[in-house]
Amino acid sequence: MEKDKNIIQGRLACIDVLRGFDMFFLVGAGDVLLRLIRGFESESLVPLARQLDHVKWEGFTAWDIIMPLFLFTSGLSMPFSFGKLINSGYSKAQIYAKVLKRFCILFFLGWIVQGRLLDLNLETFEIYSNTLQSIACGYLITALIVLNIKKVSAQLAAGISLVVVYWALLAFVPVPGFGRGVITLDGNLAMYIDRAVFGSLMNARTQYTWLLTSISFGATVFSGYYAGLMLKEKISENQKLMRLSLVGVGLIVAGLLLGLHQPIVKKIWTSAMVLYSSGICYLLLAFSFLLTDKMKIDSWWTRGLRMFGLNAITAYLLQQCFRLGEIAKYWTHGLEQYTGTFYPMVVALCQFGILYFIIRHMYKYKIFLKV
Repeated sequence: MEKDKNIIQGRLACIDVLRGFDMFFLVGAGDVLLRLIRGFESESLVPLARQLDHVKWEGFTAWDIIMPLFLFTSGLSMPFSFGKLINSGYSKAQIYAKVLKRFCILFFLGWIVQGRLLDLNLETFEIYSNTLQSIACGYLITALIVLNIKKVSAQLAAGISLVVVYWALLAFVPVPGFGRGVITLDGNLAMYIDRAVFGSLMNARTQYTWLLTSISFGATVFSGYYAGLMLKEKISENQKLMRLSLVGVGLIVAGLLLGLHQPIVKKIWTSAMVLYSSGICYLLLAFSFLLTDKMKIDSWWTRGLRMFGLNAITAYLLQQCFRLGEIAKYWTHGLEQYTGTFYPMVVALCQFGILYFIIRHMYKYKIFLKV
């Protein structure tokens, strides 16, 4: 990781604001809102609360966009970062070295987030089971496409092939004891491969799949990369908005149509889920671009989101690894008797406040940690 004081210069605000929006909800705001809703103990608010939690298997909620958007934004900045390296005279081998370095750092940070690395115990260790590791693999797959295929049309064909290949594997490769095309927790091909390859070192707690599913992670990151190419094009802002919006709507429709054959299941990252979630990401990017880079809105809330966007991985690691919730409980324990069912919301709000203070301090002194 490195400290960069000039990272803001020359960046599109929409990228940082979109990434910040994702982090804003992931590291605290979503939890605060969910606990607030639950504090009312009202049956009428249950459907709203469901939108702030993951579906158990098939389907998609508002909260389910958080992880795809994280992957999408990691690809979104690739056309700019790769272009900068090429313009600076880096050779292909040097760029490969940087890609592999970033892959290794992200994968290692994923092990840290698991919280079991220093157990030095194979009974608790999981090889591959974290969002940062999915970003690492998706980033590597997209980088391999970008560095080895020059034509954008051919790159797009390669990105689409990831979606098609993963769909075909889940649809046509038989799973022993279940057959082919089975999209259930135990019968899907992705889970079978994780069990076969990782054995006792697989991620059994969350029911997510990882190894074969890396193909879909790559497709999601690539969708962000292609959106970044759109932002780099020398066309009018209105044209960029139109293209992003049309692609977004098209992907959502394609995802829903494919979902009629192979359902939208986030835990195994089906191809329908890739298309549907990527479409939502495109529309969110279009909205962010409209507000920040076209309308030039520079307000307290855009700056607040940008703080999180510029230190996204730092915010994620702080929230995941530093038990800020325990600190928040220690500071607020005397308020439980006064707040009743809203006390969990108070704790979540305090936890988010601690994190916001750290991120704001880093932004104020232009400390940006990037992988």
